[in-house]
Amino acid sequence: MAGVRIQHATARNVRFTVVQNDIPYPVPYVCPPPEFGGCGSTHLFKTTHLNLGEDGAVIVNDVLYKRIKHLLVLNGFAETNVVKKPPTLTIGVGKQNPGTGAWGNIPIIRGEGAT
Repeated sequence: MAGVRIQHATARNVRFTVVQNDIPYPVPYVCPPPEFGGCGSTHLFKTTHLNLGEDGAVIVNDVLYKRIKHLLVLNGFAETNVVKKPPTLTIGVGKQNPGTGAWGNIPIIRGEGAT
């Protein structure tokens, strides 16, 4: 499956949440804390967490990109290129080990959703 590299105009080394306000969860979802790959908040709508590196970029799979492209543009992202064979893309939370870990103390930016 191909991927798309996107880059935020200003955000660096953060976890950025993109909320699809048109897709509610059947029950509120309590997101795991940052050290486990989440953001520690309760989500009422489908939310994607993007870990941006030091260059503000991340690769998302092409299917997800098509679905949330309008939200990415709304939140300051731009497509930089298509990646035909991206590294393994992780979905879900990280290992359940306590502690801060590499992403545990990462700043969380809550993006604006579509209305």
